[in-house]
Amino acid sequence: MDTMLSPESHFVVIPWPTTSHIIPIVDIGCLLAAHGAAVTILTTPASAQLVQSRVDRAGAQGGSAGITLTGIPFPSTEAGLPEGCERLDHVPSPDKVRSFFDANTRFGDAVARLCRLMTSPCRPSCVIAGMCNTWAHGIARELGAPCYIFQGFSAFALLCCEYLHTHRPHEAAASLDELFDVPVLPPFDCKFARRQLPLQFLPSCSIGEDSLRELREFEMAVNGIVVNSFEELEHGCAARLAAATGKIVLAVGPVSLCRAPALDVPDDARRCMAWLDAKKARSVLYVSFGSAGRMPPAQLIELGMALVSCPWPVLWVIKGADSLPDDVNKWLQEHTDAAGVVDSQCLAVRGWAPQVLILSHPAVAGFMTHCGWGSTLERVAAGVPMACWPFTAEQFLNEKLIVDVLAIGVSVGVTKPTDGVLTGGSGEVKAEVGMEQVKTAMNKLMDGGAEGEDMTRKVQELKAKAKAALERGGSSYMNLEKLVQSVI
Repeated sequence: MDTMLSPESHFVVIPWPTTSHIIPIVDIGCLLAAHGAAVTILTTPASAQLVQSRVDRAGAQGGSAGITLTGIPFPSTEAGLPEGCERLDHVPSPDKVRSFFDANTRFGDAVARLCRLMTSPCRPSCVIAGMCNTWAHGIARELGAPCYIFQGFSAFALLCCEYLHTHRPHEAAASLDELFDVPVLPPFDCKFARRQLPLQFLPSCSIGEDSLRELREFEMAVNGIVVNSFEELEHGCAARLAAATGKIVLAVGPVSLCRAPALDVPDDARRCMAWLDAKKARSVLYVSFGSAGRMPPAQLIELGMALVSCPWPVLWVIKGADSLPDDVNKWLQEHTDAAGVVDSQCLAVRGWAPQVLILSHPAVAGFMTHCGWGSTLERVAAGVPMACWPFTAEQFLNEKLIVDVLAIGVSVGVTKPTDGVLTGGSGEVKAEVGMEQVKTAMNKLMDGGAEGEDMTRKVQELKAKAKAALERGGSSYMNLEKLVQSVI
């Protein structure tokens, strides 16, 4: 990639402060820098290390020249949040979500003051803002610069959302479970229940009606949409989204490919890799539900019983393990291995695991996933088929794309969002998905005969296309060039 800086193109990148959004938008900043733009990433003290680690790893591939990180204090305590609560995934309880939005509005005031101090030749020529930073458009307008939104969704999910905003079929549904058509991608049959939609389309939403209205106004005001995807993946959804919104839509991914795999990994990660090294090629099922996903204890046990009884080695990442009831922890200790014993059948990792390294390991044959879009793209880039267990947000939309449109995954059969996804729910919540249902999905994924081979073939083809998209002349490469040149 070209790395000669173009001082006329200066992108200010403002992540929406939650881990799953910070990671891809920082990677987008690194890709823009690799295409010659100057980039300023605005972050908070609690997120500075995460952002710096992404920039450093992109630097190993020549993608960090011209990037400036600027820290701005986040007014947590002023908004009634605990000190250091600077990301949405740090919010201690759902009743504090509105307080977090209030804090982010005050953070926007501080961002505006900083941007006013940026003068030529460093004056911003474009703002790329995370999905809920609604104040960013006003800042861009004051600077006389275009504003692009990054929402972290697939182009398909954004296209579905645009249809829902325009035609509102969910409002005519007789119940939360009644299926209705979202005909955005013929000839594919896209039906959803209202409870499966992103949060803004549910009857009640924790962020409040005023915030929802601001979000929609922001979406309609911006100049364009940046999508972490590539044009060859989503059957023309980026072009359809551009036609539906009247906005410029640029697919610039998979952005995870902008960085080198981490080599200086902690001991926990080394245990994972050593355990995988001892397994046969294409024999392991990897199970992880994202950075924030939590299951109610009863559901976790049903999943666990399926995993420990299956014939394949399993690497299982468990979020929120420290807050599980004593009886669940006891069960995990008795039935899984946490030490990385190389001949163990089920390695349970409490907390963090090196996902990109795991996915690229030759022992991994399948992935059970919550269908978060960033993780989905990492799996596509690694060529790994999926078993889909959506939790919340737009994940049911992504499942439809993965299973029915792309045919690179199977559905576990979840029909409604996971209760208490951020907290794990209460101990009284019953399991929706039983052990046998989980085992059926695993069998289709890992031992699906001709159908399984076809899934693997298709995802391997997409892996090659993903890599080509970011190489010189590829679709994402050219879209990044288009974005940089458009603001010079």
